[in-house]
Amino acid sequence: GPVVAVASTTVRLPGVLRPAIGGVREVSVNGTTVREAVEDLCRQHPTLTVRLFDEDGHLRRHVLCVHNGATTRLDDELALADGDELAILPAVSGG
Repeated sequence: GPVVAVASTTVRLPGVLRPAIGGVREVSVNGTTVREAVEDLCRQHPTLTVRLFDEDGHLRRHVLCVHNGATTRLDDELALADGDELAILPAVSGG
């Protein structure tokens, strides 16, 4: 099949998640969509899986994603380009 260019994306994580990933501020991940990037992140740091995905394997609703500075929901199909930046922010929810 055709060779699909895999985008290398930098994922920045807030302080609340850093203990789960050994204290690093950012992780380089591969994937052509946000979902693939987050899955690669969780492959590298399995402790994040429960924080970012629910029991059914869906991205949690309260997790916000900032893509190149623009806040978005963690949209599974949002396409990534090489050199993009994502920031994952678990929204603090009350109630």
